[in-house]
Amino acid sequence: MEDVSRTGAAGESLEETVLADTDGPPETLRLDGYFRVLFDSVPSPVLIVDDDVRILDYNVAGAGLLGQDRRLQYMKRGGDALHCVHSYESAGGCGKSADCRSCIIRNSVSEALRDGKVCRRRTMMVLVDDKAKSRKEMMLLVTASPFRYEGKTLVLLILDDVSELMQLQRILPICSYCRKIRNDEKYWESVEEYFLEHQNLLFSHSICESCMREHFPETAFPGNPPPPSRNR
Repeated sequence: MEDVSRTGAAGESLEETVLADTDGPPETLRLDGYFRVLFDSVPSPVLIVDDDVRILDYNVAGAGLLGQDRRLQYMKRGGDALHCVHSYESAGGCGKSADCRSCIIRNSVSEALRDGKVCRRRTMMVLVDDKAKSRKEMMLLVTASPFRYEGKTLVLLILDDVSELMQLQRILPICSYCRKIRNDEKYWESVEEYFLEHQNLLFSHSICESCMREHFPETAFPGNPPPPSRNR
C-alpha cells in the first residue's frame, strides 16, 4: 500500500489544514492546496476515517451530510456525526450498541484495513433529525478504500446516496392498457413523467420494427421490404 505523504522542495510538508481556513488540532490530517482541490471536486461524500471510523476530514460533498464546520465533527465516530439511529441506543454512542456489530459501514472499514483492498457494500441507514423529531431512511453504497499517510493506515470512506435508484428497482405498478405508472402518492403518471421526476431522464420517441409492421405495413424500412406491387 503506497504512502501518500508528500514533502516540498525545501523539505517542508506540502500541507494546509483541512479545517477550511481554521486551525485544527496538531494531529489533524492535512492536505495541500492541490490535493484539497481534487478532494473537494469529488461529487460524492468522501470521509477520511481511522480504524474506529473517527472522522479526520471530509470533502465539500460530505458537508451536505455532516455540516460545513469540520471542527465540530473532527474525531467524532461516523454514526455520531451522521446521527445514526443506533448511536442513540448506547451511552457510548457509535460502535457501542448491539446493532453496531453488524454495521456495514464499520465492518467495511475494518475489512478494508484487514485485507488492504477496497470493500464495497450496500446498506440501509436510518438517520435521526433531532430538530424535526423525525427519522429518515437512506440507502447507501459504501466504499472503503485503505491508504497509508505518514506511517498511518487510514480509510477513504465514500457514501453514495442511491435511495432513488433503489426505489426504481422495486416492482412498479403499471397500467396494463395505457402503461401509466402509479407513483408513491397513488397518482397515475406517464412513464416519461415518472422517470423525469425520479431520475431526471428525458425520453425521445421513436417506433420499433414490430409496431412499424403492424401500424404502417405499406412503409418500407430496414428489415421490412416494401410489399410487392399490385401493378402488372
